[in-house]
Amino acid sequence: MTLKVDPQALRAFAASVSGAADAIGEWDIAAPYKHSRSALPGTGFSDTDARGHLATAQALANIRQRLLEVTDISNGAADDYEIAEADFVAALTAMDLPE
Repeated sequence: MTLKVDPQALRAFAASVSGAADAIGEWDIAAPYKHSRSALPGTGFSDTDARGHLATAQALANIRQRLLEVTDISNGAADDYEIAEADFVAALTAMDLPE
């Protein structure tokens, strides 16, 4: 079985996903953490706040990386307008998660 794709539609999808990844890359997630870091002096909240900031930054970086990989796969599929469905599924499944 082959997956027949509309290359223009696939490229439009890739551009949309890439745009979402770019938007995530522009978010300033540090601001809320900076404002709350000193909220509860003497409680250790500032350490928890810093860990929360780091975890959020890493999670968003992972999401952004995954979106960029989907963009690359979609653009590659658009270049070869008739591909085996199993190959496409395997490529999506094999994407590495950033550490």
